[in-house]
Amino acid sequence: MISKNWRVWNKPNLVWSMAVMGSAGAGLFLGMGQSAHSDISKFSALLTQNERVPGELIVKLSKQGKLALRMNSAAALFDASSFGVTAADAFETNDSFYLVKLADGKAANFMEAAQNNPNFEYAEPNYIMHALGYKDHAPDVADVIPNDADFNKLWGMKNTGQKDAAGTTGTAGADIGATKAWNITTGNKNILVGIIDTGVDYNHPDLKDNMWTNPGEIADNGIDDDGNGFVDDIHGWNFSGGGSTNDPMDDNEHGTHVAGTIGGKGNDGQGVAGVNWNASIVGIKFLTGTGSGSLADAVKSIQYATKIGAKMTNNSWGGGSFTQSMFDAIKEAEAAGSLFIAAAGNDSQNADNTPHYPAGYQANNVIAVAATTNQDTLATFSTYGKRSVHIAAPGHKIYSSVPGGKYDTFSGTSMATPHVTGAAALVWGTMENASYAEVKDRLLRSRDYVGSLSRKVANSGRLNVYNALTETYPVSPEPSEADWQDFALTAPIESAHPYASNAKQEFVVQGPANAKFIRVVFSKVDLEDSYDFVKVVDAQGNELDSISGRADNLASFYGAGSSLKLRFTSDSTQNKWGFAVGKVQVVY
Repeated sequence: MISKNWRVWNKPNLVWSMAVMGSAGAGLFLGMGQSAHSDISKFSALLTQNERVPGELIVKLSKQGKLALRMNSAAALFDASSFGVTAADAFETNDSFYLVKLADGKAANFMEAAQNNPNFEYAEPNYIMHALGYKDHAPDVADVIPNDADFNKLWGMKNTGQKDAAGTTGTAGADIGATKAWNITTGNKNILVGIIDTGVDYNHPDLKDNMWTNPGEIADNGIDDDGNGFVDDIHGWNFSGGGSTNDPMDDNEHGTHVAGTIGGKGNDGQGVAGVNWNASIVGIKFLTGTGSGSLADAVKSIQYATKIGAKMTNNSWGGGSFTQSMFDAIKEAEAAGSLFIAAAGNDSQNADNTPHYPAGYQANNVIAVAATTNQDTLATFSTYGKRSVHIAAPGHKIYSSVPGGKYDTFSGTSMATPHVTGAAALVWGTMENASYAEVKDRLLRSRDYVGSLSRKVANSGRLNVYNALTETYPVSPEPSEADWQDFALTAPIESAHPYASNAKQEFVVQGPANAKFIRVVFSKVDLEDSYDFVKVVDAQGNELDSISGRADNLASFYGAGSSLKLRFTSDSTQNKWGFAVGKVQVVY
């Protein structure tokens, strides 16, 4: 018999009888664990490859499943007795999503069964997310509270070559151009900025005037005045730890630090100045005081931001692998016209080969952000990726607000991301009717070209908000797409189809002698992801590109000169179709 804590939120009309449509064991799953083809090993792997909440799954009902739930018991629908299910909680942000609690040893079986049942779109692990910044304990930083006049601590806003908190001398001009931008605008409170993080200290003297105050709510009256499903959500909401309260206060430091960079009150004689001196910051807490939080709570946070009309969210956190539930939430935000700005990650890896989520989701509204130092170099910890990381911004030794009216220095792609979010808000505030795509395009095209980033981020540069506001698009020394011309292949360049195990092949690609640059365009790539690779190498032996997984019509990174080599290797397991080069292209 199911325990009394079996529940579905916001479904008071449901009957919890175990007798509907037979026993709960028979359930609506109809033949649990007896599918014609078993994928149990695939689902077992999903449970072990990333940190997760044991005994919890995120389940999305199909339209058929929602109808079935109206007519039958939740115990029957989720087959409680077969899987040891004790609770199924509907997300307060979207009642198609459920957090299902069950016997952990049955989780893989549940996911496999859900895959084969029309009542469910998917079931996936409740992965753990983590903040992507860390504290730098500079000797005199923690005890000093500067005012705006001491602006030289904020090298990301204005870099004159001053030293950072570690004593490293900067490079003049390696900043986001904020001081010039403030001649045009200092922010617009009509632009709602959701900070999905550890919360925000909404009483901080540098933030309190820039916190969103919900105009549709009467504070502390216990009534959902605006009818959005959240009672007294005055400054945002707290989903952390599986809870649901109206207090998004920061009990860590991370979220408040992020908030200070986005919207620390400027020119007020105290503390720091954010990219926006005037802002509307929404605190959306899902990370606990330890800096971690679940996938379920992250998804709810994204959905909440979309529901209240946030123009963008700052997402300085990451964890887990691809999940359909988070992708769905990000796509819902895209459909609502909201940007999803995310930290690229702090693992020093190439995200083109090893995606980092949520920055790695392939949605049009995502901006993935790498971190730079005060010398305009990629920070050593920063994740990068020429195809998957869009832009870089200051993220090393960044000074900002922390709870209790204090300030401190942190590093991480977590600190780079709010520079971009702040810039997006500043730009959007000058053209309120613009689409998210227009704002994203402005930010990416207006970057300062930085040679050391040319193979690290997609736009080869670092954020410059002044350029974005003035629609200034610096010329790149790299060839444009219009510069590339096809060069006829003299012989096919491709692997065997399928390729052999433990393959090791090299192909020489020779273009015309007078070519300045050369690249190949793969008509098809189908390799075992992250295990089998085709690498592009220049005439000097330098690796230019490393390609794995699946792709069609994929242009490689280019090399100088008229020749390249392709080096193909495979391991001893799965042999897939392979690769084929469709054409060679050159720039004269």
